[in-house]
Amino acid sequence: MVMGNLSEEAIGHIADRFKLLGNPARLRILQHLCEGESTVGDLGQATGFKQSHVSKHIGLLSRGGLVRRRTDGNRVLYSVADHALPRLCTLMKESILEHQAELLASLAKA
Repeated sequence: MVMGNLSEEAIGHIADRFKLLGNPARLRILQHLCEGESTVGDLGQATGFKQSHVSKHIGLLSRGGLVRRRTDGNRVLYSVADHALPRLCTLMKESILEHQAELLASLAKA
């Protein structure tokens, strides 16, 4: 088994991470943060979400260990804290594309 013999606690932590990633708004925010640091205002403009909406999701992502914050003068900048995220998103995109290709191939045979 690829995941190995995980404790119940470890499985709970993994499930919590996937719950955080299971929200489309948070994924859109993370998508922009994967490109570099950003403020809540910049993320709001990039995603079209209200600043309050972005702040709520940034807080959840931060508490979950996926996003970090730093201050630069009077600005608060957010960035991806878990560098496995871009790889994970790329892996899922490739998996979806592969699945779609298999589905299309099976439909073409029908």
